[in-house]
Amino acid sequence: MTFLWCIVSLYFYGILQSDASERCDDWGLDTMRQIQVFEDEPARIKCPLFEHFLKFNYSTAHSAGLTLIWYWTRQDRDLEEPINFRLPENRISKEKDVLWFRPTLLNDTGNYTCMLRNTTYCSKVAFPLEVVQKTRITCPNVDGYFPSSVKPTITWYMGCYKIQNFNNVIPEGMNLSFLIAFISNNGNYTCVVTYPENGRTFHLTRTLTVKVVGSPKNAVPPVIHSPNDHVVYEKEPGEELLIPCTVYFSFLMDSRNEVWWTIDGKKPDDIPIDVTINERYHGACNPSTLGGRDGRITRSGDRDRPG
Repeated sequence: MTFLWCIVSLYFYGILQSDASERCDDWGLDTMRQIQVFEDEPARIKCPLFEHFLKFNYSTAHSAGLTLIWYWTRQDRDLEEPINFRLPENRISKEKDVLWFRPTLLNDTGNYTCMLRNTTYCSKVAFPLEVVQKTRITCPNVDGYFPSSVKPTITWYMGCYKIQNFNNVIPEGMNLSFLIAFISNNGNYTCVVTYPENGRTFHLTRTLTVKVVGSPKNAVPPVIHSPNDHVVYEKEPGEELLIPCTVYFSFLMDSRNEVWWTIDGKKPDDIPIDVTINERYHGACNPSTLGGRDGRITRSGDRDRPG
């Protein structure tokens, strides 16, 4: 009987211990701590548990026998999975409460979770990490002039000014990277490639034109500025009526911007218009682009001829 009681006691102890380990203080997704890092650069991310949610630091937690575990959820996925710390060259590693990327890749974007736990305690928080692709241009039409064993010198210019110590434009060999593109970055960029051959020095000069436009992520459907929905256009019979259709489009690469009119739901070419006194037509200005479409209805007609 005593032996049976010991087994039952151990069984209940195991249940209590299991329940304690399965419960976890989940602080959810900390969207206030959205982290953005540039692609192909080293990045170090600290677990926010010790900065904002817990009253003790990592050293204290480690001394108490708690273990910090990292998970992540890939972009556009729902499944949380452990982080692979066995990648070639230890590209992703952990050091105490810091997650290291050496370097980052675009597909590292996702929600990251750090969990602190042992058999009786658990606390975790998630945060979004976005790896941002640098906007870059490449010095064009230089292939085949020198072998791959030759390391040329590349100098970049904006207009007549050599690019060095610019805040957001960084020369990276054949590439010129824009960390954040501004309208002020519009202009002509020249790369000068200098390479040796048979004891002589040669220069290749190439010029590109850069125009900064809006990101497709921020594109919105077309917006009609005129005509106005609340305006009724009235003209005497025989008078000309000109109704402008003014539309504002977001920039979208390779997008056709289209604007057309319909009258009572039909294209103007499909209906004969024989205007009579007091006859009204409902016309619609219809813009369309890859970002969406809009429509604006206007009313027009003739006033009664004075008695």
